[in-house]
Amino acid sequence: MSEEQYEETRRGPFDRWCVLIEETVGRGDYARWELTQIKSFGSRPDALAEAATLAKGYQPENPSKPTGRRIFRTGEDLWTVQVRGAKDFHFRVTVAKPETP
Repeated sequence: MSEEQYEETRRGPFDRWCVLIEETVGRGDYARWELTQIKSFGSRPDALAEAATLAKGYQPENPSKPTGRRIFRTGEDLWTVQVRGAKDFHFRVTVAKPETP
């Protein structure tokens, strides 16, 4: 994971809702699909609001010079975003609740 944002609480991480971003990072032979961000929220509505905002405005690593985007709400807690550039890429924004190991 290249970046993680997490708010520690006295309740612990499993009482929280998280927003996950998955995207293609790297280029050429080094390109890979990766979970790049985890943001933690105290409530599901807060996490859903942030996920919708990220679907509209998050700037993924690829493509480097985006020219447009198409947003698809593919589930109650899931957005798939196509970002157009010299080559099209996509990223996924998901709202999820951690489970205990």
